[in-house]
Amino acid sequence: MRIRKRAGSALFVVAASAMAIGLGATAALATSATLTVKVTGGGSYTATSTKTVLTDNGVSVTCTGSKASGSIPTKTYTKATTPVTVGTSAKLSFTGCTGPLGAVTVKVNGLPYKVTVDSKTNAKGQTDGLITGANTSVSMTGCSFKVTGSAPGFYTNSTHKLSLTPKLPNTPLNKGQLTVSGVNGCAGLVNNGDHPSYTSTYTVSRAVVIKAS
Repeated sequence: MRIRKRAGSALFVVAASAMAIGLGATAALATSATLTVKVTGGGSYTATSTKTVLTDNGVSVTCTGSKASGSIPTKTYTKATTPVTVGTSAKLSFTGCTGPLGAVTVKVNGLPYKVTVDSKTNAKGQTDGLITGANTSVSMTGCSFKVTGSAPGFYTNSTHKLSLTPKLPNTPLNKGQLTVSGVNGCAGLVNNGDHPSYTSTYTVSRAVVIKAS
């Protein structure tokens, strides 16, 4: 993950993340809403991304590779309380991570993470979701911290891609966010209690279809 100063906001996961991906977890703020979710084409999967970006206060950590694997079974969840858990991410890794101070190490803790559905599916076949239970340790020269919580994103049926981003196509039913803690050093660039964003697009190895109503 490459940390570089820049204005604007980008998310980390793993989730990733974040596939993360995201990414000791801060739970999503639950509502009493329910959804009926039908998952087809499910089973064991791998998901890969060629870029993940964790951004906090205009400072970014970027990785050139991330890979996740787990299971999203074929199943129907009838009137389930949101966010509806439809699968897990049992493994998650990041490679080629760098920042303004050089190489960055990302350690993934507390697996498995949960893959959840958090909106109705729109006409484009897009469904909001959360990767919950994210827990990662980020370290580089003169700076280390933890990122925990829930990474928001959405899944697109036609492309079987999971986009982790705070910019969602639907109105989410729950609030997901990541939180920084355990800051050591970092010269004030990263602070305890910050809520960084994590952005990444993961291509899922199987054509899972999610329909939520």
